[in-house]
Formats: sequence, structure tokens, C-alpha cells
Amino acid sequence: MTSTSEPSFGQERIWLLEQLLPDTLMHHLTLAYEIRGPLDPAVLGRAADAVVQRHAALRTTFHDHDGRPFVTVHDAAPPVLRVVPVASFDEWSGRAEAEIAAKFDLSELPLLRMTVFRIAEDHHVLLVVLHHIVADGASMGVLLDELSDAYAALRDGGPWRPADLPTTYQRHVEQQRTAAADGTWAEDLAYWRERLHDAPAIFTMPGAAPRPSRPTLSSHGAQASLTDDDVTALREFARRQRVSPAMVLSAAWVATLSRHCGERDILIGTSVSGRDRAELRGLIGLFMDVVTLRVQLPASTSFADLVTRVRDETLTAMMHRRPPFTAVVAELGGERSLAYNPVYQVLFNNASRSSEAFEDVPELVCRRLPLASGTIQTDLEMVVVAGADQRTQLSLEVSADLYDESTAALLLDHMVNLLRDGMAAPDTLVERLSLMNEEQRRDLLRLCAPPRTPLPDVRSVLELVLASIDRRPDAPAIRSGSRRFTYAELGRHVGRLADRLARQGVTRGDVVAVHLDRSVEALLAMLASWQLGASYLPVDPTYPRRRIEFILRDAKAQVIVTGPATAPDAFSALGASVVVLDEVDGDAADAPALSVPAGGGGEDSAYVIYTSGSTGQPKGVNVPHRAVVNFLTSMARRPGLTQDDVMLALTSPSFDISVLELFLPLTVGARIALASTDDARDPQRLLDLLTEERVTVAQATPVTWDAILALAPAGLRLRLALCGGEALTRPLANRLCAVADEVWNMYGPTETTVWSLIAPVRPGPEDEVVPIGRPIQNTSAWVLNADGAVLPAGVVGELHLGGSGVALGYRGRPGLTDQRFVDGPPETGAERLYRTGDLVRLRPDGDFEFLGRADSQVKIRGHRIEVDEIASLLRRHPRVKDAVVVTRDDGSGNRQLLAYVVPAGPRVPAAQTNESR
Repeated sequence: MTSTSEPSFGQERIWLLEQLLPDTLMHHLTLAYEIRGPLDPAVLGRAADAVVQRHAALRTTFHDHDGRPFVTVHDAAPPVLRVVPVASFDEWSGRAEAEIAAKFDLSELPLLRMTVFRIAEDHHVLLVVLHHIVADGASMGVLLDELSDAYAALRDGGPWRPADLPTTYQRHVEQQRTAAADGTWAEDLAYWRERLHDAPAIFTMPGAAPRPSRPTLSSHGAQASLTDDDVTALREFARRQRVSPAMVLSAAWVATLSRHCGERDILIGTSVSGRDRAELRGLIGLFMDVVTLRVQLPASTSFADLVTRVRDETLTAMMHRRPPFTAVVAELGGERSLAYNPVYQVLFNNASRSSEAFEDVPELVCRRLPLASGTIQTDLEMVVVAGADQRTQLSLEVSADLYDESTAALLLDHMVNLLRDGMAAPDTLVERLSLMNEEQRRDLLRLCAPPRTPLPDVRSVLELVLASIDRRPDAPAIRSGSRRFTYAELGRHVGRLADRLARQGVTRGDVVAVHLDRSVEALLAMLASWQLGASYLPVDPTYPRRRIEFILRDAKAQVIVTGPATAPDAFSALGASVVVLDEVDGDAADAPALSVPAGGGGEDSAYVIYTSGSTGQPKGVNVPHRAVVNFLTSMARRPGLTQDDVMLALTSPSFDISVLELFLPLTVGARIALASTDDARDPQRLLDLLTEERVTVAQATPVTWDAILALAPAGLRLRLALCGGEALTRPLANRLCAVADEVWNMYGPTETTVWSLIAPVRPGPEDEVVPIGRPIQNTSAWVLNADGAVLPAGVVGELHLGGSGVALGYRGRPGLTDQRFVDGPPETGAERLYRTGDLVRLRPDGDFEFLGRADSQVKIRGHRIEVDEIASLLRRHPRVKDAVVVTRDDGSGNRQLLAYVVPAGPRVPAAQTNESR
């Protein structure tokens, strides 16, 4: 005879998830015990059947009726235990994995499986697999206790006569359904609605993988144990704070999450037993539920303050724990998704270590065996297990869909370090609590701020070039098409142009605009500016007219050097002198000597380069000679350039990568192979240039390298291939490794002088991430959270760069300079740091890994672009109501910009579309 009824709210939720995710194993509860001694599996099987017969929940099945579940309680159930012989102890784990992975059919009995692996007559392993829809963690304890009692009674030949159960699980369900119908929970639901209506919807740590629409629910796990000293300190601290040790650990968990993600509003789920009435405590069934703790950390929250907040939040939540979680979710409303758990995505549970099985059977010695579930119901699940033996173990599972295998161990390590620091100095602000121990701090300092390297005693980059002219006057310095210049000839042409600029009034501290494309003349104008103590301002002639005028006005250029193709009155409205530079040729034997200006210094500006801006206006980065000297001397050492090299120069001078291509060869006595504008636009012409000029070193963006390699013959060989400006993919890196003796991945923003981190690249698996490497000489790299605190290795945060390469700031923009160039925290020596806006993490091997942007900036073909800048400009048009700009990958690694415009009127005329472009 059977009976049917409604399920509990918790059972209904699990049943629905099982329908939506039919392959999931996240609802399988498991435990295993090694048993030594004369175990009788037949008697154990009878004992298991007796326990099943005693508890109706273990004889329950679940069925679909018009998309809603109903339950059937059966009078009897089939046997739940079987015996499997194995050859050795090691063999059982492989068998156990298959047993755990075997799916339950919720419409059929049994929903409990017990397997005894027989290793020898006196050596067994008991594996229990139970579906969560009919039991919870406390039920497992009841099951084990009654199984032991029943086994002891039946083994001695007597019957097992436990006390009658005071109630049934179905009676509990009826009471729950009645409370839902008659408004018993109204006050509690009102509390949850008020507490959670404006809470963050999703918690995700920086660096997480994109969240899949249908999660696999697989996980990575790690464990850590508190030392005896830790446990003693925890109990004493909890006593002083008048809280439970679990509350202190919960506060440490919240603080760790906040430090990792930079958020100050953290939601965590925590389990409640659901067995408030004494009559329920001996039942097997799904009573456990979850309440949500919303822990907010205002600025200047100390660890002691946080512990108090956790205590108050926990006590208040427990006062309103009566409604099931599903009822709270329904009360909150809103859209639901399979991609993430509603309300909270982080769990914190405190559990007591259960007693060992068969303690009442003295001839059996049992030991609980660890089982890695490999599954997870949320994103991050922390369990604290405290035993009567003073031991406290922390166990953490993280979603394998979102986080890598190192995340769990990393979080646990940081939580323990933060806990120790917080208990030792409870008045310390949460953002200043250390996630590292002393040894880890020393290691971090060594990786983030390597020892300084002495620089040559020079005041400007020009002195390094002059040294090459003196050392190798007759050596070839640059070739551009059929034009060739030795170092001596180059120096004389620079001297002649410098004399011409001086007659225009150029002096130290001025800005000379170089309105020329990649050419010998552009290089001469840059060097001539330096001879006079001025800085050069590269302006690409292909820029839109308005952008060119803005840059020239904003930089307050005193002189504009341009080519003969420029209209005579092109710059008449700007008030600057214009020098038209024809194509140079010949020896310039009558030129004045090249020299370094008197009184100059390393903090004098070397160049001003305009990059994208977030307000519709580009911004000029002011880079001093000190930074350029440090960069070039570092590059000469590593990756390394010698006078025997030939370096390709293909980048527009308005892009700071050109600094390396034009000036590094000149500082070591090497030769420049200068690509024309037409060469730079045509991969085949670039390939021909590499071959004809016998180029040994070339630098390009990933898009350019991809185009070159697509046409490269089998014989192409380079000594060095440098790649930067965008993320280098592993497939492209492997292709580069096939044509170059050395491949280097280069990273750096204009604000810290071209490249700040570099990494040698070797062939690797296609799915491997290529790191951006380590700091160049006299450069520091720090990962900071949103509060400006230093983060340890493995934690994702914003990259901040310091050292000799940091620019002076943004020309004429002191407010913006103060926003992006900041004083570092004490751990950095309070040095001046540039906030890159890039999300990175420091890997255990010492390399930094780029993970994306923290803002709306993107890089396309090596150029920094603020998509908000474009949208801002579009919105200024009188016929545009709103605009959004996004990027799209064409499938081959090439990124494109797309603008979506909401017109202010009924239609967008074609002329307006062209104007917007």
C-alpha cells in the first residue's frame, strides 16, 4: 500500500533543478568508512533495510504531474546494500567513483545506496550514497547512528527495537504548507524583502571565467587546518568579542572575499538545520535550509567591527529563518537563471565533526575516508568542521566553471593569514589586513620590485645616440627605400635641422609638433627637438582634422614641422611657427655639430604622445628623458640588441612603440630598416622588406604578425620577434616561435614608457595563456584592490606600475594626472604609481598574467581606444539620442568596433551615418 502527497519546499526545488540539469551529481550526499575487524556484510544489509523501513523518507519517490512534483511513500523498499569484492584497498576508490557517479531515478526506489567493498575477511570499506532530496547532513548522522545500533542488535541475534518516532516527515511537510497558506511567515518575508531587495544580484571575483548559461556544477577543492595555537587564539578572541568562533571565521571569510573582489556588500548563504522542534531531530529527511547574510563593510570598518556586524546579521537572520529559502526567493521576485544561484553565490557552513561509525561495536575499528565530491551547488562553498579534539578544518569547493584549480587553496591560505592578523590587531581596517605571512610578503617584494639597476650618467636620450655617432660614424644608421644614412650623416642632418628650429625660437621646455608620417625626416625632427632641449609631439597626418587641431592646441606646440604636401595655410589659425621639411639627402657637411643642450636633466620632457580619453578628448602623456633612457638601456640588455642587428621600424611615430623601433637601434649602433606607409599597410611588402634588408629584429602587434606569418615562406628567420599592443594568443605565439630564435611578449601603457613587463615565449599547448612577464629594470609592478591595498600572488586586481618609467603626467590635465598617477601603499615604499586599468594576477612562477580591462578601454591593432569616448562624441550630435559602442571579434582574433545609435528623430539620414563615421 502506498500514499501520495506534496513535497516540501526544499524537495520541490531540488526536483526542479534535477529536471533542468538532469546530469548533475550535486545532490549526491556521500561518505565512506574503512572498517577493520570481523564485519558481517549480511547482517549490515539487514540493519540497513531496517533503517529504511523505519524512515518513510527513505521509501519515497517523486513524480511529475503537469510540471509539478508529487511524492509517493511506499510501504517497503528493495535492499539497499550490496557487497563488491576488490583485490586491494587502492582498488576501492576507482570503483567508488563509478558508484557515486551513477544517477538516481527519483521516480524509483531506492534513493539510498550502500556498497561494502570486501578487501579481506577483516578489512572492508563502506560507501554510502544518498540523494539530497530525501535527506540532509544531519540525516546522515541519524542514519549512521541507527545503522550501528541495528547492526549491533542483529549481530547479537536479537531484534532491533528503537523507540518510536514522535512524528513523520510528511507531517512536517503538511505543517510547512499550512504555514505558507495562512500567512504565518508574513512578518519574516517582509523582513527579507526589505533586507535583500536592493542587494547585489551576482557575486563574481575578478578573473573568473565567463559564466556559462548552463553550469557543469563541477568543482575544485582544497582543505586547510588551523593549528592548535590558532584554535586557542580563536576561542579567546571570540570570548572577548562575545561571539561564537564560527562568527569570527565567517567574518574572516567575508573579509577575504571583500579583499579579493573589492566589494563592500557581500551576501553569503549559511545553513540552518530546520529541526527547531525536538521531535524532528531523530528523523531522516530534508529539513536543512539556507538563510542569507548580507554583510556590508562601510569605509573604515575594522576587523572587530566586522565581527560585530556578522554577529548582528546572523542573529537577526536566525530570528527570521522560518520561511524556506524558496519562499524568500519567490517573495523577492525578479528573473531567475540556471547560470547562478538566486540571491547568494557563496556559502559558509559550520559543522561539527560527526562521531565515527560503529562506536558501539568494539570489535570494529572505523576510520572515515575523505571523498572529493567534485560537485558544487553555488560558486564558492566554505565548510568549517570543528571537532571535540580541538581540531578545526576548513574545506573549500570552488566552481570549476569559473575558477582554476589554484583558487581554493589560495583563498584558504589568505583567509587563515587574514584571520591571524585580524585577531592579533582587531582594530586594523579590513582593507589593511594582510592576506600574506611574512615569508610571502618578502617573496612578493622580490617579484614586484626587483633590485634597481644603475643607469648610465646621461641627461637625455640624445647623449646615447651621440655615443653611437662617435663610436661608429661610418656605420649604416638607417635605410629607407634607396636612401641610406651613416651615423655621421644622420648627426649632421639633425644638427642642420636643429639650427633651423632654433632660428624659429625653439628652446628648452618647448614642444615641437612633428606632423610627419614614418620617415627619415620625422626621425630627424625628433632628434633635433632633443638637441634644443624641447620635446617632440608626434601628430599623424592621417588623423581627422579636428583631432589634429585639438592635439596641437592642447599641447601648445610652439613649432610645427610638416612636409611639403601640407597646405601652406593649414595651421595658420594656431599661432605656431611652421617649418616645412623637404626630403633630406646628401651629406649636410656644412651642418653645425650635434650636441646636448646645457642645463637639461632627466626630468625634462622627451616627448608628448596623445592617447585615447574617456570624455571625448584625447590626453597627452608627458614622458621624461629619465624614463626613455631607462627603457632603452633595459631593452638593450633584455631582450637584447647589438650593433650587428637590423631592426624593422614600421610603426607610426604617434604610437609609442615607435620609440623602441627608432631609438633603440641608434643607442647601440645598430641599423634601422624603415618601412614606408605603404609598406606598413601591406603584409607582402613588409615580408619583402624583412628579407631584402636582412632584418634580425622586428616588433609588431598580433594582428600585423598574423598577417605577415600568413604569407611567410618556409625560410623566414628572425633573431628576435617582439609582440605587443594587444594580448598575444598561444596559437600565434607558437607560429612566431617557428620563425624566430627568440619570441618576447611585451606589455606596457604609454604612461609608463612603451613596455614595462616582458616575457620570453616558448612553444606551449594551444589553450595555454601567454603571460605578460616580469618588470623591466627599475620598474615595479603591483596588484592592488579597489581600496589600494597590495594583493598577493594569485589574486586578481588592478595592475599599478612604478619606477623610472613612470611619466610626468598628462599635459595640462592636473586633475586627471592625480586620478591616474597615485601614491602607492606603504608596502610599495609609497612610490608614485600609475593605475593601468588592467586586471592581472601574479602567477606562482613570478610572471604576471593579463585578464582584461577594469574599464571600457579596448585595444584594436595596438591602439588604445576608449569606447566611451566614441559614444560620448556620437551623443553630441543633435540627431543622436543615445549611443553605445562595443567590440566584436570576427572569429580570427581581429577585433572591430560597432556603434549602436538611437536616433533623436524617426530615421537616420544616410548623410548623418557618413558624418558619424
